[in-house]
Amino acid sequence: MVELRNVSKAYKNNILFTNLNITVPRGDICGILGENGSGKSVLLKMICGFALPDAGEVLVGGERIEKGRFPRDIGVILDSTGFLPGETGLDNLLLLASIRGKAGRAQVEEAMRLAGLKPELEVPVGKYSQGMKQRLAIAQALMEKPSLLVLDEPLNAIDIKSVAYFRKLFRELNEKEGVTIILTSHYSQDIQELCRHTYDIHLLRAGL
Repeated sequence: MVELRNVSKAYKNNILFTNLNITVPRGDICGILGENGSGKSVLLKMICGFALPDAGEVLVGGERIEKGRFPRDIGVILDSTGFLPGETGLDNLLLLASIRGKAGRAQVEEAMRLAGLKPELEVPVGKYSQGMKQRLAIAQALMEKPSLLVLDEPLNAIDIKSVAYFRKLFRELNEKEGVTIILTSHYSQDIQELCRHTYDIHLLRAGL
């Protein structure tokens, strides 16, 4: 499903990856581990096509990701996920869904309920709690029923009682619908319970 072949990436003088090779088989749940600044989010952005490698290639579903070419069947949560603060959650997702036209109102509402949100709630996103915004991000990632989910800290700010529900949800999407999932998490239990394979990214420091 996802391959990174001899990928190198640096920002200014900060080398993140050199000849990185990763393979995530279709139907896998893969965890990306690493301390802050090690490049986990950058790695996910390269898979999504939001950042390009300096060398090497990224393939998703057998297609090479290049400038202006993004994966076709993907749901994403990244640290830069943003919504229009003056619009309701439903209106935000309907606007996003209109870009590719793969999800209608019924699918958007279904995803919101799956994420624990009420589509009929007439509250602008700017007044949402952090947990509600994270639920909206999860709904956005799920609403087009993608075959690949790329999730950067998907359970961040989710209340403890709901964490088990979302772990079960992701596991069921994988086992029952064959969704491939790549995720990062600060919670070791997320990785232990969900992931069949993990990659541990070590931060490169000058002089080491």
